[in-house]
Amino acid sequence: MKRLCFFLLIPLFFMGEEASLGLDSSATNLFRDLELVEKINRQIHDSLPLMINYQLQGGYFTMPSARTFPSGMLGLGFSYVPPYRIWDLGFQLFDHVEITGNYWVYHGITEANFGRFGFGDDAERAVNLKAILLRKQDGFPFLPDFALGLNDFLGSCRFSSFYVVATQEFLRYNLEATLGWGRGRIKGFYGGLAWTPFRHAKYFWKNLIFAAEYDANDYRKHSAEHAGGRSVKSRINAGVQLKLWDVLSFTASSLRGETWAASGAFHYNFGTSSGFFPKIYDPPVYTAPVDKEPLGALRSKGVLAEELAYAFKDQGFDLYTLYVVPSEKGNDHLWMKIINVRYREEDDVRERIERVLSALSPTNITVITAVVEADGVPTHEYRFATRDLQRYAAGKIGEQEIKVIAPMLEAASPPNAYEANLVYQRKKPIWMLTFRPWLRTFFGSSRGKLKYETGFSLGPEGYLFDQIYYSLYGSYTIKSSMQNIGDRDRANPSRIINVRTDALKYNQSSSFHVDQAFLQKSWNWGGGWFSRLAVGYFETAYAGVATETLYYPVNFNWALGFQASTLWKRAYYGLGFQKVRQLTDAGDQFFPYTGLQYFVDFYYQYKPYNLDFKVSVGQFLARDKGIRIEGSRTFLSGLRVGLWYTLTNGQDVVNNHRYYDKGFFISCPLDFFMNQSSRTRIGYSMSAWLRDVGAQAATGKPLYPTLYWERYNTH
Repeated sequence: MKRLCFFLLIPLFFMGEEASLGLDSSATNLFRDLELVEKINRQIHDSLPLMINYQLQGGYFTMPSARTFPSGMLGLGFSYVPPYRIWDLGFQLFDHVEITGNYWVYHGITEANFGRFGFGDDAERAVNLKAILLRKQDGFPFLPDFALGLNDFLGSCRFSSFYVVATQEFLRYNLEATLGWGRGRIKGFYGGLAWTPFRHAKYFWKNLIFAAEYDANDYRKHSAEHAGGRSVKSRINAGVQLKLWDVLSFTASSLRGETWAASGAFHYNFGTSSGFFPKIYDPPVYTAPVDKEPLGALRSKGVLAEELAYAFKDQGFDLYTLYVVPSEKGNDHLWMKIINVRYREEDDVRERIERVLSALSPTNITVITAVVEADGVPTHEYRFATRDLQRYAAGKIGEQEIKVIAPMLEAASPPNAYEANLVYQRKKPIWMLTFRPWLRTFFGSSRGKLKYETGFSLGPEGYLFDQIYYSLYGSYTIKSSMQNIGDRDRANPSRIINVRTDALKYNQSSSFHVDQAFLQKSWNWGGGWFSRLAVGYFETAYAGVATETLYYPVNFNWALGFQASTLWKRAYYGLGFQKVRQLTDAGDQFFPYTGLQYFVDFYYQYKPYNLDFKVSVGQFLARDKGIRIEGSRTFLSGLRVGLWYTLTNGQDVVNNHRYYDKGFFISCPLDFFMNQSSRTRIGYSMSAWLRDVGAQAATGKPLYPTLYWERYNTH
């Protein structure tokens, strides 16, 4: 051992001598490069606390900076900025794109048109966009962050601005400096400084920020400014911001040299979070008992079925069908159908299936086919060679290798009953009681800024004859603030067929509604082709007959479909039907309505960024024809956030401008709030206006989401 140490020291000695002689070696260069890389990484990831302004943007008090949050961050806030009160919402869709929304309330100024009806103070909705073209996390720690921004670029645009801005962090001095230029409400050059003197401390004041800015807002000459906010005694706003637990921010500062402003905000990264609670009630991946006894006298087919059914049940699956398919050479095959009732990641589903089969596969079975079904549709299958499962169980191949050996395939049809032995058959449940809380919101009513309705839905769903899915549930309203508002926009009444703008009538007619009562049958025709047929009451407002055909092969990142529906408008209460209303020059006209809704749908998934797109071309509820475009991103947590925009030939006018339906939606896994995994998702969507143009009706369970989520992985 001593001799070995001696010989190891010889090259080190000579390397030291070489360095002392001023010679360069490859080892020296390597360590120098590694040291440089480590230094650059520290500079890239070491940052000052991000300061946010009163509009929830990366900024100071009223001015924006070029910095922003990481992707997936959701923010909520309220700002007291006399004479305004500002409600804030923000979401970081990408690392380089910051989107915020503000609801500006003109405190003390009654809204001109609807204030006398109870709307109260005048208000303005604003949407802001910041594109960060360069940030130090991109690998340029010595250059300033650089961004372009648009404030209030949609709607009436009372506070609109365009700006360019650069921000540099001086980590050695715990200092941040910003220089920007704007046009619009932000007029000319502006700047800001933020100092975080205690950022290396161990206590809460480590995120205490002292800041000052030069405020370039054109308060005096900006036409949309509040009358009480036009005077300016000083362009320098100074104050502090304190961050607590990286989720709460509190800010206070001087404003215009005349008053004080303050805000509070909450930020949490829902995109990267694994949920509020650890999944302690998820079972561990299957390891035991292990039984590889061949089928025969000591291990009957019934015993095998029982072992598999119990093992899958423990793992969060239901085994519904098991066939043994004899082979001429005595090496039989297994074919099974499994339903995943718990997990939302295909990788989790696959691994647990592999673990069960590798532990319980009989040695005289050569191939095992496991078909996965969801919502009555066989979505895909896995086909394993038993010898590969044995190598997997022994650790000779890993998860990535077995994915290559046994990839996801198109779901095959069950074996012929005359050529296989049906060993196990379980019927799908005839009924399962489901409970769903719900919330509806409406903004901008003439009788108040925010109206809401909340309650719950309850009812059974299940399968008839093991083939036909049905959903029957009603909703009950617990609390509502919409009883005293009308179903027509006073300033901008819709002059096309009222297919959606009368939606409030359904909420006001009764506390109980039969929301759904429909039947649906779905088919997998093979080769990536799917179809469905549905009939019944699809939603509170519409019933009818719908059909859909979809081409969506396994491992494709695109799909193409066609759907068509004949629909009737339901009465405001009960199960009957009614005529539809349309405003004409002669007044309200009512006439019989049979809606024909049809679309060609194209779906595309850009996997490197987990982006999804859907383009629908066809006819909408109000018989207007056009195109609807959706784009969304799914984060590692399963959170999905998206936008939609619709262009049709419907002649709908809002505030003297032709209106095109648009809005956003959020879909979040329910298990985000649970201590066990769940496939259920909860969602919320909001359109810019409740209008009839570009409107669609629900038509049952669409095929693409069922297949998409069953095959989906965020990684």
